[in-house]
Amino acid sequence: MTSSPVLITDRSPSTARQPRLAIGEWILALGIAALLLPTLLRLAQLSWSTEAGAHGPIVFATGLWLLWRDRAALQLAVRRPFLPAGLALVVLLPLYAVGRITSVLMIESLSLYGVLITLAYLRWGEAVIRRLWFPIFYGLFLITPPENWIFVLTRPIKVLLSTGAVDLLAWAGFAIGSTGSMIQIEGYQLLVATACSGINSLIGISAISLFYVYLRHDDAPRYALVLTVLVLPIAVLTNFARIIILILVTYWFGEDIAQGIAHEAAGILMFVLALTLFLALDTVLHPLFRRLGWTR
Repeated sequence: MTSSPVLITDRSPSTARQPRLAIGEWILALGIAALLLPTLLRLAQLSWSTEAGAHGPIVFATGLWLLWRDRAALQLAVRRPFLPAGLALVVLLPLYAVGRITSVLMIESLSLYGVLITLAYLRWGEAVIRRLWFPIFYGLFLITPPENWIFVLTRPIKVLLSTGAVDLLAWAGFAIGSTGSMIQIEGYQLLVATACSGINSLIGISAISLFYVYLRHDDAPRYALVLTVLVLPIAVLTNFARIIILILVTYWFGEDIAQGIAHEAAGILMFVLALTLFLALDTVLHPLFRRLGWTR
């Protein structure tokens, strides 16, 4: 007498839940995309198309590359319970809705950023968040402050730079004067706008410089901090040179040329110059700080 084989069906809880979890994650991914894509489109139209946010596409592409580069960190994933961290969504999602309804891009983008970080924490846990701290911080450069904030923050820098440029050119023999950030030379009046004050390029230069420091010196935090501190004076110095160039172009070729192609070319040139100076300083300082034991 032969016994017929017994068919054993595995109905363990973990096996039964796998399809449901997969479907749930797809639904969650579609929901995130529905929130993320409109905000990215608004950032591209309203922020990344301006001089203050021109670095946005570069930060977005390199930020995605950083996440892909460190994807092995997901092996540390440990799901977290919804409470208490999930309560942040109770605040962030309505705040995102307010930003969308009122068209305040900074509220919309910052609240959505908080939503994404909260969901990442719940899905992968604290260890993954700590491992990916720099890509998470780096992503904040995608969000530029409102123009009125930039105006208030940059006013002292604008006055300082315009006064310094006027003093230098007056010392060189040019008939030039200034009132605040307004410069008068040979019948022309030039307003040192926010674009020339240093804060616009400061945001972009800071983002690219920190990206470089992270890749090149992430194992030397003290030396990395020194390079980070140097970003501000480099940005201000190069924008000071930009103001002088635009004044001289106006003096020699007229206001139309200075406010046209020369203005755009000077901005690109100063951005490249700032990054070149930053790399040159790293080349010079790295051997010195290596002798102090601050870097390898």
